[in-house]
Amino acid sequence: MSSGPSRRRWPSVRLSRLQPTTTWRALVFLCGDLLIWTGALWAAFLIRFDGEIPRSYLRDIPYLLALVVPVRLGWHAAYRLYHLTWRAVGLTDLLNVLKANTLASLMILGAALMLRTVDAYGDLPRSVLILDYVLSTGGVALFRVSRRGWALHRQALRMRANGGTRLLIVGAGAAGNRILQTIEESGRDLYQVVGFVDDDPGKRGAFIRGVRVLGGTDALPRLVREQGVEEILIAMPSVPASRLREIVAQARATGIQRIKVLPGVDEWLAGRATLKDIRDVNLHDLLRRAPVHIQYDALRTYYTDKRVLVTGAAGSIGAEVVRQLTRFRPALVVAADVNESALFELEQELLRARPEAPVQVMLADIRDAPKIDWVMATRRPEVVVHAAAYKHVPMMEREVEEAVKTNIFGTLTVAEAALRHGVETFVFISSDKAVNPGNVLGATKRVGELIVQAFGTRQRTRFLAVRFGNVLGSRGSLIPLMLEQIRHGGPVTITHPDMTRYFMTISEAVLLVLQTPLMTAPGSIFMLEMGSPIRVVELVRDLIRLAGLEEDRDIPIVFSGIRAGEKLQEQLVGTDEEFVPTAFDGIGEVRSARTVDEVTLRLALRELQARVEAMDSDGVRSVLRRISEAGMAVPAAAPGWAGGAARLALET
Repeated sequence: MSSGPSRRRWPSVRLSRLQPTTTWRALVFLCGDLLIWTGALWAAFLIRFDGEIPRSYLRDIPYLLALVVPVRLGWHAAYRLYHLTWRAVGLTDLLNVLKANTLASLMILGAALMLRTVDAYGDLPRSVLILDYVLSTGGVALFRVSRRGWALHRQALRMRANGGTRLLIVGAGAAGNRILQTIEESGRDLYQVVGFVDDDPGKRGAFIRGVRVLGGTDALPRLVREQGVEEILIAMPSVPASRLREIVAQARATGIQRIKVLPGVDEWLAGRATLKDIRDVNLHDLLRRAPVHIQYDALRTYYTDKRVLVTGAAGSIGAEVVRQLTRFRPALVVAADVNESALFELEQELLRARPEAPVQVMLADIRDAPKIDWVMATRRPEVVVHAAAYKHVPMMEREVEEAVKTNIFGTLTVAEAALRHGVETFVFISSDKAVNPGNVLGATKRVGELIVQAFGTRQRTRFLAVRFGNVLGSRGSLIPLMLEQIRHGGPVTITHPDMTRYFMTISEAVLLVLQTPLMTAPGSIFMLEMGSPIRVVELVRDLIRLAGLEEDRDIPIVFSGIRAGEKLQEQLVGTDEEFVPTAFDGIGEVRSARTVDEVTLRLALRELQARVEAMDSDGVRSVLRRISEAGMAVPAAAPGWAGGAARLALET
């Protein structure tokens, strides 16, 4: 039964329902307001009549208060001006004071006009009402902020006396303002903010919450010396990585080792800076790219109630894929890996962090075809993220047969099982080393891409691939190895001074993986827009400086020469490929003019398997090279395979 149109109910102060502290605070506000309103009306008459109120008006003041007090009290209650916390009074609360007093004064004026036949209101000067409005509004506002102002003043005196860390903030924008506000409101004497630094000429000499903008970043050495700065905070969450590196270098040049930073805008999601957001500058900050727009709504719509199998789930990428998938309410996530210890650690982590998440960890080797087939049959995944692979270049150069067994035939096993059991989407994780491969690892990843492209012609399952650069922080990757060398005092070993690499964060890598199933083109390879390659030696210098050390003086850099199978520069796109932007921000499709022939590819894989079983390392390398160069295009480019293609087609 309808109760008619809803009406707005103005909130009121009901002291009986308030906590004791809240009740006391509301009573203090109420008593203060009564005194302010009485004093404001009295002062308005004094101002109007030059300090001498006529006797006739003195007699009318109580009647006026009988009108003013209930009206103002009602509007103050409506705007919850008795529910405030003194320490947290802000601009919104002061605007509410203005609104409440404006509406109350308009109502008082209207009532006085309606009651003009009454002696007390008939000859009331209108200027008194205007003066009363100004004085009462200002008085109430000052009363509300008085305690906060006093507390901030006392804290500033205490900080000077106790000698909190003398902090210089680089960046006088919104983030710097919020950090300063948080420091003031924290009630702890951790920092004494001595000033701001900003390169915007329009901000020079300006004051932010009473703290002055002292100059630009070029003045950092002088300001550090003059102000006795002990710590520098870079409060510029959206600054490009190149500019951040320059600022960090300028800060380091002052001799200050304690340099902090706010996270980038892609990490800083809370909308308000807090002291816990302040952290040391790290390599992710210095490599910061423009934030990639994450289509969370589309991901949630796609993955909700989906069953997903993640192979290699105990690895850095696989584990993060599992963690992120749990955010989108899937029906089931099967985390499969052959690494028992790492898989157990992942399971325990998920039990602690998200015990309600529908995750099943499972020991499974992708080279074990019966087990993979059983997993597909019993868990019925709709999406397979194939992250399982060997990835260390030097080791794969030595263990070429094992690289082929896992990275090629393991991939083939999972892909064929996905086909048999009607998986909707299969995502293969590749590498930039697959482009014009110069080592065993790259060649195995290239063959994995060829499998995806060949199977992409099938109608039942969509086969897609993602091509990664070097992932920062992934287990056993370049950066952790260098950090370990720095921790042990060096030297840091680099193969060549001109070596460059493309880098991406784990979050970017996982974003690419999760959004790939939303693409429509089967058999395609997708890749992040990686920007410009980074010289590894510059990366090492940044790492050494971040550790508070100096290259050569504290940590030597040694060039050891390019290792077997290593390339000086990685490429993202092959000579017969082109990078085409997609509808997804920061993600492009790698398109090739070639069409992979599955029959020819299978014939080549037969020969490769025979070489592996014979432990013929040279033969394996030879076949891998021929497959990579041929690309399995139609017609087949490599001699010997084209002749057997028709026979193999009949067999398969």
